[in-house]
Amino acid sequence: MQARQLVDAFISEACKGHAPWRGIKIQDYPAGKAIAALPAEQQVQIVLETVGQQVGGAQERGDLYQRLFYLKRLADNILRRRLPFQAEELIHLLELVSGLNSAFASFLSLPGIVRAVSDFIADNGLPEPLRLQLTKLSEALKGWPDYADKRKIQTRITALLADSAAKPLVASRFTGEPWTLALQESLDKLATNERARWEALLVHCASATASKPTRKWLKEAEQRIGEIDPDHFTAVIRAILAEIGKPGPAPKRSIGDYEFELDPTMIHETHSDLLRGLIWCTSLAPRDEVIAALGDAAEICFKKIPGIGPRAPKIGNACLAALSGVSSMAAVAQLSRLKTKAKHVSIRKQLGKALDSAAGQAGVSTDELEEMAVPTCGLTEVGLLRRPLGEFTGLLEMNEDGRLELSWLRGDKKKRTTPAAVKSSHSEELRSLQRTAKDADKLLTAQRRRLEQLFWQERTWSYADVQARYLDHPLVGILARRLIWRFGDTAAIWHEGRLVDERDRAISRVEERTRVSLWHPLSAAVDRVQAWRNWLEGHAVRQPFKQAHREIYALTPAERQTETYSNRFAAHIIRQHQFLALCQERGWRYRLQGNWDSANTPTLDLPGRELRVEFWAEGVQEEGGGAGTGFAHLSTDQVRFYRRDEPEPMPLDRVPPLIFSEAMRDVDLFVGVCSVGNDPTWADGGPDGRHRGYWHDFSFGDLSATAQTRREVLERLMPRLKIADRCSFADRWLVVRGDLRTYKIHLGSGNILMAPNDEYLCIVPRQAASTGRNRVFLPFEGDSMLSIILSKAFLLAGDAKIKDVSIARQIGS
Repeated sequence: MQARQLVDAFISEACKGHAPWRGIKIQDYPAGKAIAALPAEQQVQIVLETVGQQVGGAQERGDLYQRLFYLKRLADNILRRRLPFQAEELIHLLELVSGLNSAFASFLSLPGIVRAVSDFIADNGLPEPLRLQLTKLSEALKGWPDYADKRKIQTRITALLADSAAKPLVASRFTGEPWTLALQESLDKLATNERARWEALLVHCASATASKPTRKWLKEAEQRIGEIDPDHFTAVIRAILAEIGKPGPAPKRSIGDYEFELDPTMIHETHSDLLRGLIWCTSLAPRDEVIAALGDAAEICFKKIPGIGPRAPKIGNACLAALSGVSSMAAVAQLSRLKTKAKHVSIRKQLGKALDSAAGQAGVSTDELEEMAVPTCGLTEVGLLRRPLGEFTGLLEMNEDGRLELSWLRGDKKKRTTPAAVKSSHSEELRSLQRTAKDADKLLTAQRRRLEQLFWQERTWSYADVQARYLDHPLVGILARRLIWRFGDTAAIWHEGRLVDERDRAISRVEERTRVSLWHPLSAAVDRVQAWRNWLEGHAVRQPFKQAHREIYALTPAERQTETYSNRFAAHIIRQHQFLALCQERGWRYRLQGNWDSANTPTLDLPGRELRVEFWAEGVQEEGGGAGTGFAHLSTDQVRFYRRDEPEPMPLDRVPPLIFSEAMRDVDLFVGVCSVGNDPTWADGGPDGRHRGYWHDFSFGDLSATAQTRREVLERLMPRLKIADRCSFADRWLVVRGDLRTYKIHLGSGNILMAPNDEYLCIVPRQAASTGRNRVFLPFEGDSMLSIILSKAFLLAGDAKIKDVSIARQIGS
């Protein structure tokens, strides 16, 4: 059967079968199966016929789009193979596509055709007629609209022409981006023979056009890397990765005749394949320092740029592919860290799959693997690393807040500033120590989030595992030793080298068979919870997150009456973009809503418990809002719980109490942080004043569970503060007596009213509120509003000394 007949038969079968336009498999159809079975030489004729019909159909403009797409899928399928094209056949293909109107570019199999040309050149060189036709295509592409695939093709053609003309490969590689400059600097220092080996590797890396490396690609890369000094390869890769995300020449995009610049920290498409290939190569020569750099680069690449999205998802995905290809605990630790930082659902899914695969190979659960994989970062004891550098010793140790700080010891004297002698004589060792401190800090942040997520799982461990993975782990122990654990029926915390209960009594012996879990106040009597709070405050132990002071949410009579939903957090107005960021941080699925097809429900999936939680929220229509950047605000509604795959909500009294409490705590956090009611600039009620009533009710209304906890903490802390004699509590207020006026600070919103007539005082807190010189011990981390209220209290207690003109004017009026 001739090529035309086979192609026509395949298109007819696909049309009759209503085949999907994307993802079609040619082997699913008789004619397609026959084409796939043809010898390679005959498949060349199929390609020629298919591309001819593509171009002919597009030029006629009367052909069905459906037929054109099926032709493209057929050509794409065949062009994935390395076929024995002759130069004349490739010239004919290039002639066909060069003359086509750019409006029909999406119907062409142009990437596959250029790849076939590249394969031919690699085996046979570049004949002059083929060069001329390739040049014509390159010129034709300049008149096409600017889009990603076109730029890739243009770059590849440029490289083919440059290579065949014996031009230096480096000449067409660099765009002035920081990572390319780092690569250029490394190459310039090499001898001729060493540079030639690097050039061979870079040529191969530039062919990294797929989403993932094939075995064949990795095999050739391994051969190229084997010819390069491993230490030098590591140094170059680290230098390149360290430059990702730094500003350089801004990439340009064009829409029609309009050209504009993008964010200068973005990766240029011109050499992104080369960078992707270099990153893939790291899986073949893994070292811990490179693995850490990959994790940092992935985090930077996935960081969202306002109005654009993730900075460089293509390069970020390459980092994930490289980390997934390394069988080491260091790689698992980076994947685990990235999972706690990932904002996008698709990225979290990729990380989940990578961790599940690694856990399967290790024969343990994913949770266990993440615990086992946390590195020590060189710490030899819990929260301590010592590194002698000349006559000084660098100390990386835990401070009173449970954070790592770098200081320097000489004899009995310790100081925080780096000695000049260390900078001058031990610069490389100093950089290594500083990198270690940075890596440890990032891992601590990730581990803090992972530990808090353990509440949802209600896991238990053997005592030996808790000791090794938590209490005695040099890094995780910084957090775990400030948490309360349950050893069988006994709750205890690590203190001064031993486990003690809330009365400071030592736990003499824990049997090996004892199961250990993370303590939750829901499982303890009220007097025990209060005793633990007293213990923490009495010993000045600051927990990494709220545990003893954690809010508990029980079913209310109203919720028992509604049965399947809660209205406890309904009818609030919240800032959508802040809510989106908080959802991503807490692991909830949510996409921005706006004046487009964007309706979706914030959802928390709990696969280990076969449950999901929904928090209903919809956009608030406001004049000029919702287009492009989404609604500014959302209106909240019900909270519902579902069994994983069931469409109907489950009765609230059937939800496990701890799951209910933790889910409602998350929703309370969303409302408490994102509500416009805690924004002091919203006193006028926002657009047209429509939310004035809501703002006033939230700003000065009843306290939420979180705010009630805040009041309890402040009541216990206040007697220790130097402003204690100026402060008192009245219902939902912290009352502060200044020299000029008396103020009421709302313990929920932080907003302020002034006596004698409850006049509103607007004080906008700084980005990171602090009590400044008035350092106050807080028994837990994570409540920024508590810090804001304390900061305002200290300020207003000395109101006669306030220098801020805006605040002073309001007080004086």
